[in-house]
Amino acid sequence: MTITEDQLDAAFAALADPTRRAIVNRLASGDATVNELAALSLIPKASAQVRIYPAVPLFKLYIINSSETFFGYYPIREHVVELGGEPTPMWDLMGKDAELFHDAVDTDTDARGSHYVKQSQMWFDSVWTSVARQLTSS
Repeated sequence: MTITEDQLDAAFAALADPTRRAIVNRLASGDATVNELAALSLIPKASAQVRIYPAVPLFKLYIINSSETFFGYYPIREHVVELGGEPTPMWDLMGKDAELFHDAVDTDTDARGSHYVKQSQMWFDSVWTSVARQLTSS
């Protein structure tokens, strides 16, 4: 993906604006909800749906507008914790330590990135529409 000079100029101009910097800081600190993105006029419309599925996540996958993916495996580490006064080994998925790999749709539909993004979206949709269930508050 190539970024043009005009796109760079626009990005740096936006980051130089004190109001935009305050918005970015607020979003980065987690104080803004997805609905606030639209209210702040950063995007024309925003919505979020949360579903859960009965499986232990072994990787993270981000799909951006069906055109890019970021994927990484969770490293697994053994830890010993005390349960009932006894040291007990447990396995911890270290999601924060996952290295993410990027792929993007290419003008060549036979390119690896194009296939990877398409297959990732297909996998996500199959989980979303089959085993994933709406998250309900208790």
